[in-house]
Amino acid sequence: MRYVIIGNCIAAAGAVEGIRSYDQKGEITIIDGERRGCYSRPLISYLLAGSKGAAGLHYRSEAFFARNQARVIPARAVRIDPPAGQVELDDGMMIDYDRLLLATGASPLIPELPGIEHPRVKTLYTWKDAEEIAALVETGATAVILGSGLIGLKAAEALHQRGMKVVIVEKQEQILPRLLSPWSATIALRHLQEQGIQVLTGHQAVSISESGEVELDHGAKIPAQLVIVAVGNRPNQSLAREAGLKTGKGIIVNQYLQTSDPDIWAAGDVIETHNILSGAAEVMALLPLAHLEGYLAGCNMAGQAVRYPGAIFLNAVHFMGMHIIAAGEPNRSGTVLQWQQGSSSLEMTIDGDYLLRYIAINLPGITGPLTAIVEQQIRIELKEWQEFIREPSMASLPAAYWAEMRRWEEHGGLRCG
Repeated sequence: MRYVIIGNCIAAAGAVEGIRSYDQKGEITIIDGERRGCYSRPLISYLLAGSKGAAGLHYRSEAFFARNQARVIPARAVRIDPPAGQVELDDGMMIDYDRLLLATGASPLIPELPGIEHPRVKTLYTWKDAEEIAALVETGATAVILGSGLIGLKAAEALHQRGMKVVIVEKQEQILPRLLSPWSATIALRHLQEQGIQVLTGHQAVSISESGEVELDHGAKIPAQLVIVAVGNRPNQSLAREAGLKTGKGIIVNQYLQTSDPDIWAAGDVIETHNILSGAAEVMALLPLAHLEGYLAGCNMAGQAVRYPGAIFLNAVHFMGMHIIAAGEPNRSGTVLQWQQGSSSLEMTIDGDYLLRYIAINLPGITGPLTAIVEQQIRIELKEWQEFIREPSMASLPAAYWAEMRRWEEHGGLRCG
């Protein structure tokens, strides 16, 4: 069996592990378009900050691929020919496959903006991006970050640590608009401002001059040494589309992570997956999911039939000493409970007997159980949550949660803890 994986990312590493769990002899070929090896994308901001060296970025080492007899080709895939079972590389080489995995990830969105192609306008998404930004860092100069999502905040943190003045411009009325509620965003904003980061919400850039000056929609102009674009990402679906595969927000896969072509699977940031709370198809670009999806896709490529049930929205970010974890459905309404003490806070949205969403700031100890409660939709009465929110901790978790834990243990199916 000839297995080919396009993309040398976290999903690819998972796929190698999945394939080798069942097939020790099949040929595995990985096409590494970035030519950087398998590295953890969330760590590149630490490379930019200077707190982590290049060696610390790798998610799996070269030894891992050698041990699993996986050949890595430093090239970029430019075309898939499903009838011939071939992948064409940018050097003209053709790679034959019996089973193919698309782990092509995503790319940053680039807004249509006059001056966006200025050489000092960058994105922070790849290892190469971090190196290019680092070469432009100038202590005391100003860096403008367009967007206050996870990447924007990590870029702001890294450049602040390098001695730059940082201004974040967010067109929404709050920071981290896809992760936080207005209430929790206010807490996070205050923390950023206390660290010396300037944040402008409700505004957006309208142009970037030849000198690097950023003009905003209300007429303000910010002279900048650096401009980082961090307004979102888009799944890399062009190879799939050109090969005739079904696509939507991302590549469409079934419960076995198989595309509309029975010999092609897909995993990671490039796919639509099932939101187990809403039932909708969503793009969930999350590191743990990428590895799991890759692993299950690899198992299925090797002849198994392992279902992937889908996932919930779950994300975490740590910046400038603040740790945020949020999980669940951000757009669902219900009873909102809030608690704050010092720099820690918790917000929960409850509908009937179900926890739909939580946002925890500087409360890492309770997020595991809360995530399990959201994901497994454990029934807990509102009055128990009202008691819990008075002093949230492991000790005050609702009795219904512990009862469910005991039930799972008795049935040999403990799924969290």
